[in-house]
Amino acid sequence: MPDIALLGVDVGSTTIKAAAYTADGRAIALETRRSPVIRRNPGWSEQDMAEVWSITADCIRAVTGKLDGQEIASIGVCGQGDGLWLLDAAGQPLRNSILWNDSRADDLVLDWIADGTSAKLSRFSRTSNWAGTAGSAFRWLRAHDPATASRVASLFYCKDWINYRLTGEIATDFSDASIPFMDIERRTYDDSTFDLLDVHELKGKLAPPRPSASPHGRLLAEVAGELGLPSGLPVAAGSIDLGAMLVAMGLNNAGDVALILGTTAVVNVVIEPEPFHGEPVGATLCHPLNHRWIRVIAPLSGALALDWFTSLHQSSLGGNDAAAVASRLNELVSSVPAGANGVVFLPYLSGERAPFVAPHATGSFHGLTSATTKAEMARAVMEGVCFSLKHCFRTTGLANPGQVFMTGGGARNRLWCDVLASVLGTTIVVSSAGDHGLWGAAAIGGHAAGLIDAEHLPERAEDQRRHYPVAELVASYDRLFEFYETIARASRPIWEAGRAFRPTPRNT
Repeated sequence: MPDIALLGVDVGSTTIKAAAYTADGRAIALETRRSPVIRRNPGWSEQDMAEVWSITADCIRAVTGKLDGQEIASIGVCGQGDGLWLLDAAGQPLRNSILWNDSRADDLVLDWIADGTSAKLSRFSRTSNWAGTAGSAFRWLRAHDPATASRVASLFYCKDWINYRLTGEIATDFSDASIPFMDIERRTYDDSTFDLLDVHELKGKLAPPRPSASPHGRLLAEVAGELGLPSGLPVAAGSIDLGAMLVAMGLNNAGDVALILGTTAVVNVVIEPEPFHGEPVGATLCHPLNHRWIRVIAPLSGALALDWFTSLHQSSLGGNDAAAVASRLNELVSSVPAGANGVVFLPYLSGERAPFVAPHATGSFHGLTSATTKAEMARAVMEGVCFSLKHCFRTTGLANPGQVFMTGGGARNRLWCDVLASVLGTTIVVSSAGDHGLWGAAAIGGHAAGLIDAEHLPERAEDQRRHYPVAELVASYDRLFEFYETIARASRPIWEAGRAFRPTPRNT
């Protein structure tokens, strides 16, 4: 009898991956493909739905072609969340999908913030609405392409589109459906949310939600032949990619924390459901495996700040690759003590969205003197991003989390992880694995098929390193963080006054 394997698929905004795993999480075969993003106008971000499916199918075929005696027994899919993915009455894509990071509906969102609509909406979804959510994007579509908007028969999300192509069934899961139409306490769409956003025509057109680790359907015979898979394979409802990552890391309990540190950063905290305390900053999602929620706080500060600083000093901090640049930067940063001799950096180089919303915020150095060195400024930039993340954790109610599981490109910088551990006052755990979304999707698929227990996954054979806080640095950084917060608060009127001197972005 052949060994069984679990197929996972991770459909990201720019990359699509597929992999076959053993039940203990060992990857048997893995394939990655680039997925083009269409940017026809500034701020627009779209994808051709047919192309997304074609690339996904190619990835799956490549994986099944690598199997040597193993037989796929289940399929689980995760993907980018939010955005606008539409079908017509014939079950065909109506247009390109509008992605989660599209900003064409910014003016609508600003109006909703000003008139209190966003605050009212957050009572249901516990999320601060933005332009890339389905309600915002649909309102823009109706205003600019009413003929297409009038033909919407079904609305769902990225991984649901792949599941639909696999099974012919239209559905979604609670993690993807959390924003913006769901009453997350009752786990059902609420008519009031459609009324608030004036999208009455979408009532009854959203895909019905179900638990992530429940069955979505079975693989169609004609699709199975195309992909090299057995017909009738069980396909799970699946989850948003962030949820799948937490499942793979075993972060299912209240207080569990994950940090994705890439160009921007994403703080994820598992919490128990709680009463409404007013409009939040960030988003709230249903956990894929249980009744808990995931608070998602995504500041714009991340590796972008370090990239900006090193780009200004190409002769001394440049390199042939990211590792070489990081090595030179770390050598410079290590030459000055923690706290950068009183130099503090606000890392708001692209405005800020969390832990506060300030689109007109700007970055700045404080504490500069004629004796300030490039090394002190470099250390201040690295520490400033860490202070921003500490600010985010405080917003979630976790001033000093027990430990933080960390992934993303920034996790490869050991010095940065050391600094972050002392700024947060907690242990940073970094895994060598880079496939958490994939393994999480496969595990959810295996759970839905009754093959494994995704909530109690076995430990995988992956190297982990730990970065521990240094007690004396924790106390020093706590004092410096209070100064950082003071500067951030005092800067708000300066940011507003400075708008008059900055170029106005083109809004097409």
